[in-house]
Amino acid sequence: MKRVLLILLCLLLNGCVIGNLSMWIQVRQYSGDGIIYNSSSSIPIVGALICWPGYRIEFPRFQSDRPYEASYRLSHVPQRGRNPAIIYLRFTPQPNWVGALKTQNSVTAVFRIILENAEGRILHSAELPIATSGWTSAGGPFGVYELQKSEFFFEPHKSYILRVSYVPGEVPPPADELYFSIENQGSK
Repeated sequence: MKRVLLILLCLLLNGCVIGNLSMWIQVRQYSGDGIIYNSSSSIPIVGALICWPGYRIEFPRFQSDRPYEASYRLSHVPQRGRNPAIIYLRFTPQPNWVGALKTQNSVTAVFRIILENAEGRILHSAELPIATSGWTSAGGPFGVYELQKSEFFFEPHKSYILRVSYVPGEVPPPADELYFSIENQGSK
């Protein structure tokens, strides 16, 4: 019985439990548009447990062959120390990810992001051509981003407006639907 209690105590005091619990609390405090997910993960590696607290906020899907513009309210966005959040334009490639990568250079679509504070002052803005931006996928949807242009630092207990726009051009990404997401570490 003492061993079981000792093991439980060690697990509770483990940094993973504390970090993931903190993220869970912050995710529950988020208010704004989109759907927020706790994407924290833990992986056992050689006798240790590696933790990645994280979250993901997904916004409504839209058609890849049509222009799109939206404003999203964000308040109490979770924090992960000095780790920035990244905004992605996400899509599930059609017909597959290999075929999608072959078409990357021919995509003419562009998306824009503007982050404003609650008073309407622009804190960050960027334009990202999809063909020349980074495409990432960890077995799930592709995420289009540029680190220098897609990173955001949210302050605790502040409110923001995220304005996004998308123009498909002559050749949109190889997908039927797209969506924007804000992500910070964790797993997808």
